[in-house]
Amino acid sequence: MIALPSFYILTSNGESILPDTIQRQRAADQNRAILFYLDANLCLDIVNYFENKQAHPQSKTNVEILILFCQQYNIEVIPKFGSMELCKETFNKLNIPKYQDFVNKITYAFDTPFSETVKLNDRIFNYYVEVNDTDSMGFEGLFPLLLMSYVSLLKIYFLCKKNNPNRGSVLKNLKLFLHWCNKHLNTSMASEIQLAIRIFGGDSRFRKMIALDKKGDQLDVIFRTLWGSAWDLLHMRMVHFKAINTGIDQVVYFITQDANLYELFKTCQLQCALSISGQPITSFVSYDIEIQYKDVNMVKDMNDILATFTLERSHRNSIEPLDIKLLENLRTKLEYDIHMMF
Repeated sequence: MIALPSFYILTSNGESILPDTIQRQRAADQNRAILFYLDANLCLDIVNYFENKQAHPQSKTNVEILILFCQQYNIEVIPKFGSMELCKETFNKLNIPKYQDFVNKITYAFDTPFSETVKLNDRIFNYYVEVNDTDSMGFEGLFPLLLMSYVSLLKIYFLCKKNNPNRGSVLKNLKLFLHWCNKHLNTSMASEIQLAIRIFGGDSRFRKMIALDKKGDQLDVIFRTLWGSAWDLLHMRMVHFKAINTGIDQVVYFITQDANLYELFKTCQLQCALSISGQPITSFVSYDIEIQYKDVNMVKDMNDILATFTLERSHRNSIEPLDIKLLENLRTKLEYDIHMMF
């Protein structure tokens, strides 16, 4: 068993470690490639490692372990989505030169034979990974999903500020959030619902994901934090989508430094996913209500609320194109409503 002390590893079945001999052999027998999907912070660590910038010793060690592991077992890394998060020029536009620089350096770090004596940036760097309009289009294609997640997180934040999140208000807040998802957003967001269940119940570990304790004069920080969490949830949504898409013969491991994201998904198992035009819209995961809520009646009430919501969603036309104008209007209204709270 191989672990990375300062990194967390997730799959569509929850917490994991780097694939051991049995897991690698199983993937080989099934003719499925193993991919490592890197989050933004890890991508930045690897770029800093490439540039020989000072880093925490444990992070440097983990990067080297990861590089050696991938080289030894011929495992491909996917740095593009994490790099996209780091290299956005605006919320829906990619800074192509910066993005290409990041992708090139990360790919080079994993492709170049490891040496403890010769630093990567001391070598003649003549390496090029093609980055083109497809990447820009891919980034723009992800924006509606990010926006949908962002407005969902805005709504969770708004409800928490309106009704203080604790065991006494959890059912009320959950009903209000699911009603909003059904009637206004017109979709179900399983990952965001999972987060809402934790926060509404007063689990303090996840307040940071929506900047719930920031002051009103830090609205820019609050909104940036929500965008960052939207990216985090998008990464997991992509992992879930790859796991359930029968046309993708890959086993995906998501490697992150985000302890909160890890805690949120470590016990979650993918059940199914919904795709529209090849894009992952939502993934249905087990909510693990029993882990957080020990009260049998509370668990029953929450399961009943979720079952009613699922039934209502099944009666609506879920296969609809994303309405960007609707999402932008929801974003504007919620940001204004939050601003007016302070």
